[in-house]
Amino acid sequence: MARPAKFTADDLLDGALRAVAAHGASATVAQVAQDVGAPIGSIYHRFPSREHLFVALWLRSIRAFHVGLLATRELDDPRDALLAQAVHIPRWCREHPDVAVAMTLYRQRELLAAPPAGLEEEVRTLNDDVWALGRAQAAGFYGRRDEHLEQVMALAVRQCPYGLMRPFIGSRMPMPPWLDDACVAAAAAILDLEQR
Repeated sequence: MARPAKFTADDLLDGALRAVAAHGASATVAQVAQDVGAPIGSIYHRFPSREHLFVALWLRSIRAFHVGLLATRELDDPRDALLAQAVHIPRWCREHPDVAVAMTLYRQRELLAAPPAGLEEEVRTLNDDVWALGRAQAAGFYGRRDEHLEQVMALAVRQCPYGLMRPFIGSRMPMPPWLDDACVAAAAAILDLEQR
């Protein structure tokens, strides 16, 4: 009978998260092993490479972040739903600062060129549900589907809030509460440009 694993994948990813919080993108497998008290071999048994470990952490972080974005499907008014997506970004990052840092380790577009073996599909489809929801909400708000309007939506509820948050995440500065209002105001102004 095989011995039960002493360290779960989540234990190791939690250690990777703490290593990233302490050392940023230069965190090492040795630092993760030291954090969790595991032999380095135990980590490589579950995650074949450093990149695989930290991409798995990035994927877990993005999935956790997406929960709040996807919850906006419960809102009836599409404009309210889009603005709720925008304000979710600073609120979630403020509540989960270490995970917010882990979310900046990679960009999906760059990972798609050479994802770690076994993670290709997850990397490729990671944002599909969130983008589909945003497109549906934009179509509901504008009354039609249109590539230009989808770009406006992306700028309003993704790129603008992310741009406002990144300096705080990167510097580990506390995120002031007024960022919530700034993200909503900017997103609303951009969304409403196409309503004129």
